[in-house]
Amino acid sequence: MIPATEIIALLLATGPPLPQGPAAGAPLVAAAAALAVGEPKRALRLLDGAGGQREDGAAAAALRLAAHTLDLNRYPGQGGAVMSWEETRSAAGPAPEPSTPESALVVLAAARLVPVLQSARDIAANSSIAGDPQAAGQAVELLRQLSGDIEASGSPALSVYHRVATADVARRAGRTEEAARLLESCRPLVRGDALAGAHLLLAEGDLALEPESHPELLGLRLAEAPGLPALSQAGDPLAAEVHYARAEALYVRVGAGLGCAEAALRRAHVARRRGDAVARDRFAEEARRRAALAGGGALTWLVEFQHALDRLGDGEQVPDSALDAVTGWTVRDGSTSFTRGLLRLVVARCRAWREEGATLPALRALRLARRIAAGTDAPAESGIVDAAHVDIVGGANYGRAPAVLLAADTAHAVSELRRAPAGVLDWTRAALLAMRFDQAAETLADPELKAIAAARLTEIEAVGATLADRGQDAVGQVAEAVRESARRARTLLLRYRGRRAESAGFRDEARVLLLRALALAEEQQDAMLRAVLLSELGRRPEARTLAGRLYDAGGLHPDHAVSLFLAVRDPRAAQRAQSALDASGPPGETERPWEDPARRAELYEALGDHAAAARTAERAVDLFEHRTAQLVRDALRSSATDHPLVAGMYHTAVLAHLGLAARTTGYRARAELAAAFELADRCRGIAAGVVHSLDTLPTGAPTAAARRWLRAGSAWSATYEGLVDEVSADPERTPTSVTLRRRVLAAEDTLDGAESEVARLAPQLLAHRRLAQPDAGVAEIQRALPADSALLLYETLDDELIVWTVGRRTIRCHRAPVRARDLACDVRHFHTACAAGRDDERGAAELSELLLAPATRRLDACGRLFVAPHGALSLLPFHALPVRGGLLGERFTVSYLPSAGLLTRAGAGGRPRLDGPALVVGDPAYAPHRGLPRLPGTATEAATVARLLGTEPLLRSAATAQAVAEAAPGRPVLHLATHGVLYERGPNRSFVALAGHDRLAVGDLLGLDLNADLVVLSACHTGRGTATAGGDLVGLARAAVASGARHVVVSLWPVDDETGCLLMAALYEGLVSGLGVSDALAAAQRRIRRLDAAGRQRAYARLRDRAGTEAAAPGPRDGRVPAAVARAARPEGPYHWAPFIHIGGADGLRAADGREPGRTGLHDTSPGDRHD
Repeated sequence: MIPATEIIALLLATGPPLPQGPAAGAPLVAAAAALAVGEPKRALRLLDGAGGQREDGAAAAALRLAAHTLDLNRYPGQGGAVMSWEETRSAAGPAPEPSTPESALVVLAAARLVPVLQSARDIAANSSIAGDPQAAGQAVELLRQLSGDIEASGSPALSVYHRVATADVARRAGRTEEAARLLESCRPLVRGDALAGAHLLLAEGDLALEPESHPELLGLRLAEAPGLPALSQAGDPLAAEVHYARAEALYVRVGAGLGCAEAALRRAHVARRRGDAVARDRFAEEARRRAALAGGGALTWLVEFQHALDRLGDGEQVPDSALDAVTGWTVRDGSTSFTRGLLRLVVARCRAWREEGATLPALRALRLARRIAAGTDAPAESGIVDAAHVDIVGGANYGRAPAVLLAADTAHAVSELRRAPAGVLDWTRAALLAMRFDQAAETLADPELKAIAAARLTEIEAVGATLADRGQDAVGQVAEAVRESARRARTLLLRYRGRRAESAGFRDEARVLLLRALALAEEQQDAMLRAVLLSELGRRPEARTLAGRLYDAGGLHPDHAVSLFLAVRDPRAAQRAQSALDASGPPGETERPWEDPARRAELYEALGDHAAAARTAERAVDLFEHRTAQLVRDALRSSATDHPLVAGMYHTAVLAHLGLAARTTGYRARAELAAAFELADRCRGIAAGVVHSLDTLPTGAPTAAARRWLRAGSAWSATYEGLVDEVSADPERTPTSVTLRRRVLAAEDTLDGAESEVARLAPQLLAHRRLAQPDAGVAEIQRALPADSALLLYETLDDELIVWTVGRRTIRCHRAPVRARDLACDVRHFHTACAAGRDDERGAAELSELLLAPATRRLDACGRLFVAPHGALSLLPFHALPVRGGLLGERFTVSYLPSAGLLTRAGAGGRPRLDGPALVVGDPAYAPHRGLPRLPGTATEAATVARLLGTEPLLRSAATAQAVAEAAPGRPVLHLATHGVLYERGPNRSFVALAGHDRLAVGDLLGLDLNADLVVLSACHTGRGTATAGGDLVGLARAAVASGARHVVVSLWPVDDETGCLLMAALYEGLVSGLGVSDALAAAQRRIRRLDAAGRQRAYARLRDRAGTEAAAPGPRDGRVPAAVARAARPEGPYHWAPFIHIGGADGLRAADGREPGRTGLHDTSPGDRHD
């Protein structure tokens, strides 16, 4: 006789006692026991050949269908996967016809209730996410349709399990009151049945603890639910704990070890919910031990995955191979869908971490998930893991990641449409991808990517029109969205091209492009875009009128209206829109919680309420910095600050404190002024933060691991930067999605491996970064300034220029109404004139009056200036600007800083040690097809520098990347004279060329074991990079600073091969004579400035003769001789003498009395401090 009751309990009860003795060997019971522990593939093996008698055959067939169901359609949390009841029956075969009451019970439970239950659970969960009460009712009705047959079966146990299952479906559908009533109705039925009672208590505990999820899912939703937080915090953990403890006691009574494990797993989650990690781990270990004793199975792997996620959330490192064995279990004994569900559980946890801003554990978890997905043939989950990774880096404002992957996916989808007559589904997929790609291109404001997106949308729009002509009505709504996106894309493309031209210094071309965009927006009747363009063209009164009409006509949502009114400088209208927005309810949860207070602060400041603006802006800054501190990776930190709203948030805080300072006097005014200065420096201090982090590490393996990690991080960024160029170079030859993902994942794996090594060897580095670190304060920066020096710190944003002048005891601020884009255009124009050898006296004078005049009038007692530029000002050679009848570089020794906080680094201003073995590299033997001409002047330069420093240079074929990497550790001086290659759109790809095909890119420089006193990159463009909105400058110079170099010398434009050699020779002569780096460079510049062309040639000939080298290459080291240089014997501009700048501290100078600078601060700031 078939043991139907035992089989039903094994199939439907949570944690039933597993059979022992002879009964355990019966195929049907053994198969049911395998299903009880979540091993359907093992159950199918046990059922092979089972069912010789007719009734056994029906029961065996029913168990096979249940096994197929649990293999294909069961996620953790006992939920359904992606298959309907009908799909499951189609895959496993129809339900068998029973011939006896016992086999009928098994068929009813295994072939009907189990498949219907899994399907109903899936429908219920989806209905809850979608807010679809009709679908929720259908899910519950699916189970109720079995009620008559179950009641007629005469099995009390089956009736109880059916009611509990129905309650579970009602709970998943959000019908908690109905679920509670159903569970309450079960209590009379379980009297005397300890196993059914324990099962009921677990269900009651689950309803109390996770009414919106399930304890096995850690309170998460496996499917992303727009508008809902990933992690549920509903429920009553205390009540749940009581239910689980009582259930565990009943399981102990009936000897159900598996049930005890289920109860312990849930009690671990109760502890997790209350933040008790010790209790959580104790219960989890109990669950693991009990599950292993009961035969392991799915519960064991669920515990392992939960424990791995807990460890990652605690900041621990989980070995890559920790969960690898699940793949073997899945293929051999387990459930394919359950393992897929485990992967989705990992992704769901990552979504919750992403919402919390905890990027590091999310990235580590995705690394584990990616590895398992590859080993279990789960393509859908692989895609979900990839998408989750893109969401995380995209959420940190790293827009290149989604852009390149969506570009490839869109290209593939469009090519599929071209190959065959398009169907609605294929067209819809291509359309949705193209619109997402268009949005990604818009986020980057990249005209090349926007052009491709516009072309894709236009092509898809045309295909959609043919589908509509063929009567395919289903395309209608999507087609309208595509038309709208394509229309706006054409206008935005002109806008982005105009902004690109403006940034490059082509003001007239930019205006023409913006006017064309405005005309197109008018033609398309896009009032909002017209208002934006009018504002950008400086026609704000028109923009305000248009925005007001649009809002009053109901054509503008209050959320968009607030931003638009602020942009067009209409704070009263913005206040009105904000009030309307507030009346609609509080803002919902967001991944960027700082955005709402940041915008409110901007509104307060525009209305003149400085106190409210300061308070609200600092709350926004605190929220942002708390999230950013958890990003850990420098690429993500830098990209997070590269957002107008983030930069504007800090700027608003600065303006608010300056406004408060202007309204008061004395100590309070000085305090407000200091607060404003510190905020102005905070957003740009990424490089300084890297240096300070590295300085805290012990030497040896921890520092080496950190450097490899920084190198891998830059290489990861460079991979995306290169792919952006590839996908935008030729839209018809976009790399395939598979190719792109392979390259991206290779870079990600390298970075993950380096991150794991850091976690093992230098965990304090990651822990330090996860805590928001205080920046250097005014007092600390003032103490670091030498007695005869001052600091000029600039901030330029929107329509405001702020110039800070900081002395050892004074701090002053000057504000001027200057449009940031106009200033950037002027800076680029002057820089281009310098690089081309042209005279631009007018531009130089205007920039000097704007940037230097407010400060230099008060600097008569100073001989040294530190300049901390901001954004586009990083391109400006301040030392070449005129001041009081001379040049700034003649009156002052000028050094540059990425952040004022860098002055406070221990030993920041120490003179370089010249008695140690320096590493000097020059005249590499480039591979012929690289297109890099030989630079004989670098051979003369390297030989001269090496002679002065008493070392042997690496020249020609010896100047390889390996040789540099091996020789660099411990060298106090690193000098590279070669070609420099700049990628402004992809700064991590910038490099200096070495022998053969070798190069030293940004990441390579970061990765060198290099705590050098001085790094000189004597090549073209090495001081340039890509400025972020927050003021950071990503490129070779930043890499040299971040690598730990105390002093860095780099160039702002292509260096003349002959003059570059002379400048470097003079620099090192000054160093050898005892000057500091900044003084030596200033003296070298003055010497070269006094030479005409003939004098330069004679000086170079003397060096060449002594070194035994060849004549220099004609013109600059990039091989492109500017026309002005070719025509003039002695260009008037700074072309020859001014390309190099010094980045670093104060050359070890002390106060005038010979002592270290005394303590200064707000308490001893001079009464002369003022806010202009």
